[in-house]
Amino acid sequence: MPSIDAKALRDYVQRLFERAGTPPADGAVVAAHLVEANLKGHDSHGVVRAPAYLQSLASGLTTAGAPVRVERESATTALVDGGWNFGQVVARRAMELAIAKARASGVGVAVAYRATHAGRIGAYVEQAVAEGLIGIAMANNHGSGHLVAPFGGREPRLSTNPIAAGFPTGDRSRPWVLDMATAVTAEGKLRVALNQGRRVPPGWLLDAGGHATEDPAVFYGPPRGAILPLGGDAGHKGFGLSMLVEGLAGALSPAGVSRPNAERGGNGLFLLALDPERLGGLAAFVTAFDGLIEWVQRSPFAVGVDEVLVAGEPERRAEAERRTGGIPIDETTWAQLVAAGAGLGVAAPAAAAR
Repeated sequence: MPSIDAKALRDYVQRLFERAGTPPADGAVVAAHLVEANLKGHDSHGVVRAPAYLQSLASGLTTAGAPVRVERESATTALVDGGWNFGQVVARRAMELAIAKARASGVGVAVAYRATHAGRIGAYVEQAVAEGLIGIAMANNHGSGHLVAPFGGREPRLSTNPIAAGFPTGDRSRPWVLDMATAVTAEGKLRVALNQGRRVPPGWLLDAGGHATEDPAVFYGPPRGAILPLGGDAGHKGFGLSMLVEGLAGALSPAGVSRPNAERGGNGLFLLALDPERLGGLAAFVTAFDGLIEWVQRSPFAVGVDEVLVAGEPERRAEAERRTGGIPIDETTWAQLVAAGAGLGVAAPAAAAR
């Protein structure tokens, strides 16, 4: 499996986007976002997405450089039209608006529509946390992207509808950041498994007939199978959370909710920033939450387990390893990236064997 230096990979992907017509500032945002996802171990939301993004640019589905416009706002809210610019550009700007409103009024909420795929939504709550705020983010698929069966159903009617939340802690380099799909897995993890020729764990997938399968190729079909909601036998919980995301990230804007025959896919986004100083105070919040982290991590371990990890810790460990050892890229994705570079006249960086 090829291994690529993080900076070299980011620069390469940025040049691909720029050569495909993306303004440099926007290309830098998207490339940095994708490579950061790889660094944090979320390969499903990393440069594996770049070939599809380039295809979306070429087809006109992504409008590079489109203005991100505030359509309606109040002291605490903003409705944002992304103009079908890159989701990363739209979401970043929308969270900036939410942060500014939280600073002024204690809380800020931005809801965005007409955004393409926004990637790892944990990145946007990290924006808020870096400012000493609490962040919450959610995304639906703009009415399309039917991947997940409702609990008890077999036909996909929902997307993976992720939720992220971030809290500041006493160590600014170690925030608590939860980033999860409301399905048992993100679709991108299935694509990575498919590219690597791996099966997936039991309880993730159904084939088109409603039978369990561990083969990601069966999921992609045709005919298309379905991802199961988070929770296994208690999948009604993941299903309920997915419906929550549809309401906040979809129904509050023209993005709308999951539906048959949606005009096109993308992301509807819900982004919230909250200033703890307006409530119990940031210092008190951090003291309380740090104490909670310490207490849960001191729990006696289950049999066969030697540590309790909290949200954000696996990502920090992956980043420490990959910044020094390079980012592993599956052969299929790397071949696609090299081919994209050849087509756009951009030389690929050197890859080391891993």
